[in-house]
Amino acid sequence: MIVFLHIPKTAGSTFQFILENTFGVSACHTNHTKQDFFRQDDFEFARKFFPGMKSLAGHNLVDPLALNIPDAFHVTFLREPVARVFSHYQDMILTGGKTWTFEEFMRESDVAENLHVRLMAGGPNLDKAKKYLERCDFVGLTEKFNLSLHVLDKLTPLPLNLNYKRRRTAATNTIRQPVANDPRMIDLARERNQLDLALYDFAVKEIFPKFCAKAGFTPDSEVTSFDTYTSDRHFRYRLCHLYNLLIYRQLGKLRRRS
Repeated sequence: MIVFLHIPKTAGSTFQFILENTFGVSACHTNHTKQDFFRQDDFEFARKFFPGMKSLAGHNLVDPLALNIPDAFHVTFLREPVARVFSHYQDMILTGGKTWTFEEFMRESDVAENLHVRLMAGGPNLDKAKKYLERCDFVGLTEKFNLSLHVLDKLTPLPLNLNYKRRRTAATNTIRQPVANDPRMIDLARERNQLDLALYDFAVKEIFPKFCAKAGFTPDSEVTSFDTYTSDRHFRYRLCHLYNLLIYRQLGKLRRRS
């Protein structure tokens, strides 16, 4: 089973599309629990409703190694932390209804500080997050997304349809760009993400090259793009989306009420 820890704004929605378009109703989207943490009892509940569960993915798979999941193939993607923070800020303004300045976002939002490390380790523990990456069966980089997919294609225990159409990409960068061009805001983002910066450096220098070599690539290999779809109107993906939304999510609501 592929267990995908989805760090927000790392092309995770696009990779989740790949999983759901491949596995259909055998792909569980854990965000539908509407809980901050997906725990062992949540997994035991979910597996009852996903026939032959092939993937488990979501933002709330916090400290995923703490879950007892048979035959788990752990996967995640990292993105340069300052760029990730800028992108997350823009997304919260454009789609989240927030009116924060960037300074307010950095002060008020928990997603602005060391999010890679906190989701991987369950807290601000850099050593534990590094151990998670070392334990992962595959680690990709957003900046090398297509190369990451080619590497994964060689390593995955389950065949994947890797074709995709980019998802959750901003229609405009008018909010992010002025912030990204301001040295003070760059320094602020770096100050609040020292753990993530160290983790990303570790991933770029040690973890990602290891997976590339294992699959017969280098971190600088030129590869073709899997960005070939013009829409997400594909049967398996749509069926997965409806099953998660109309069956799994509603059953989860009844479970919480009882």
